[in-house]
Amino acid sequence: MKLIEHELVDRYIYYLQRYIPYDKQKDARDDFLEILKDRLPEIYTEDDIKKELNRMGNPYEFASAYSEGGNFLISGKNYEIFVAFLKMLSVSALIGIILFIFNYFNRFVSANLFDLLKSLVISIFILSLLPSWICEKIKTTKILKALTEDWDIDNLYETKDFKIEKYEIALHLVTFSMYFMLQTYIITASINISIVTYTFIMFLFFINVLSDNLKLSENTIVSKIMYLEYFVDIFTIISFIIMTNHFIPKVFIIKVIMLMSLINLILNTYNISKSKNILLSRKKRKKNKYKRRNKKDRENS
Repeated sequence: MKLIEHELVDRYIYYLQRYIPYDKQKDARDDFLEILKDRLPEIYTEDDIKKELNRMGNPYEFASAYSEGGNFLISGKNYEIFVAFLKMLSVSALIGIILFIFNYFNRFVSANLFDLLKSLVISIFILSLLPSWICEKIKTTKILKALTEDWDIDNLYETKDFKIEKYEIALHLVTFSMYFMLQTYIITASINISIVTYTFIMFLFFINVLSDNLKLSENTIVSKIMYLEYFVDIFTIISFIIMTNHFIPKVFIIKVIMLMSLINLILNTYNISKSKNILLSRKKRKKNKYKRRNKKDRENS
């Protein structure tokens, strides 16, 4: 078995690469493997690997050499994600406007275009920056917590990278475009749609962007992010069902958003089912960790 294929090494590399910029992840992995290979004997056992990994220390410490200074309020990979979402949301807003013009041309030409564009630009920036800033705070908290705890390779539970597929990007584009189209629909509406309804819809938009942002930032589908995504999708569907019955017309835009949420719910369920073994393995490692900790506490008392 190659060194990189070893489960303990795979776990270490996963955490090492988790928060550093994408363009530096390969260099960090290669440097780590080279150092580890030099430290191990020619014929090594799993205990040798475990011993050396524990000597090398927390992967977040190793990763600090590959992290960059902050840009705005965000650093490293989260800044790259912020830029990516800024581009994606800008494209989505453009698509949403074009679709709105095709479907509601008369309303568009009679609208105050300056106010409309101003609202869209502000939404794009906030929806790009705020979720990335939240992800940055979560990252910082996790790293600080990990660095203050006693280090052991058994503390690392996950090995499952999240890789976004092309169809998922398409789903995000459709969903975000529909939200921007709905935002434009409400701003230009001739009927009275309350500011509370508008604000709540933008909140739904925000938590959808946030859940996607977190999944990319945390680089995993086998964590609490999974439960957040489930909540967001279900909450979105239920919220729009209630709103279309009482507060806003049943336009096709909302039906598309609900459909995208349902599809995402199904896809997440499928991805989690594929990762069942990883979840069980992580649960077992956590259980063993707590057993060792309790045993150590009893010995010290």
